[in-house]
Amino acid sequence: MRSPITDSTASEPVADGICTLDDGRIIAYNLSGAMHGYPVFHLHGWPGSRTEGSLFDLQAAELGIRIIAIDRPSIGLSTPHSQRTVLDHALDIRQVAKHLSIKEYSVTGVSGGGQYALACAFLIPPEELRSIALVCGQGPVEVSLRGMNWSNQMVVRRFQYGPTLIRVLMHGMSWILKVSTMNRTSNERIFESFQTLRWWGLLGLVEKDKKVFANPDTLRAVITSMREHFRQGVEGCLAEGRVTTSTLGFEIQDIKRNVRLWYGREDTDVPATIGEEIARQLGENATLRLEDETHLSLVVNQQRPILQDLLDRP
Repeated sequence: MRSPITDSTASEPVADGICTLDDGRIIAYNLSGAMHGYPVFHLHGWPGSRTEGSLFDLQAAELGIRIIAIDRPSIGLSTPHSQRTVLDHALDIRQVAKHLSIKEYSVTGVSGGGQYALACAFLIPPEELRSIALVCGQGPVEVSLRGMNWSNQMVVRRFQYGPTLIRVLMHGMSWILKVSTMNRTSNERIFESFQTLRWWGLLGLVEKDKKVFANPDTLRAVITSMREHFRQGVEGCLAEGRVTTSTLGFEIQDIKRNVRLWYGREDTDVPATIGEEIARQLGENATLRLEDETHLSLVVNQQRPILQDLLDRP
C-alpha cells in the first residue's frame, strides 16, 4: 500500500488479452512465464496492475507455470464495476478462466491482492481452484494492524473513517500532477531519475529493499505496474481502498481448504502478525511460512519456493 505516482498517460502498455464478461465489462490480462504451462492467476497489489505479473516471468518459465495477471475493475484497462466486492472479483476470475478454456488453476494474492485470494478460496470449488497462496497478503480490516507502519495504518483508518478526505486529497494530487505535466513523464525517465538522484534514502527504504530495486528490471516493472494502476485516474485506487477496508462478506473460518501463507518477519507494510492471525482463524487449513524478508524482498526473493509450493497442490 505505497503512495501512488500519478495517472498513467505517459506510456501505452497493451494487454496480452481481453475477456468480455457476462455483464459486458472487460477484464484485461497479461501473460508471462511458460505460455503453455500450468495456469496461476496473479492478483496484484495495491497499487498495482496486470503488468506486475512480469516480476515472476523467469521463475515461472523455469517451473512450467503460466502467470495470468489481471487488472481489477477501474485499474489499467479493465472496466469499472460500481460497488464491487472481493467476492465479485472472484466470480470475474472464474469467467476469465472459462474464457481461456482453463479447467484447473491456482491463485496468488500479493499484498493488496490478499483479500481477493481469500475470496477465491471461499467461493471457487476445489476441483477448479487447486491451490491458493497469500504472499504478504492483506487480510480483513478486522485483523490487527499491530506491526504495520504508521503511514499504512493512517491510510487504512482514513478509508474506514474519513473516505471523503482521501478522495479530495487524491483528486487534488492528480490535478497537480496533470498541471505540472508530470503525468506525461515516461516510465524510463522516472527510472533514470531514481537511478541518478538515488531517492531510495529519501523514501526510507531498508537495505533489503534497496537491493531489490538495484535490479533495473525489477525497478522498471514496479514503476510500470504502479503507473498502470492509475491509467484511468484515481477511482480504481479509491475503489480498492473501499473494498479492502470493508467486511469480506464471509468468515475466514468458513474457508474449508488449505491456504498457503507467506509473510516476512521484517515486513512493516503488511506485517507477519496479519499472516499469523489469518492462520489462527484458518486453523488446520493454514500453512504459514515466515521468512526473514521485507514486503518487497519476500515477493522477489521467495518466488521459486512460492510457485513450487503451488505446484505441489493437494
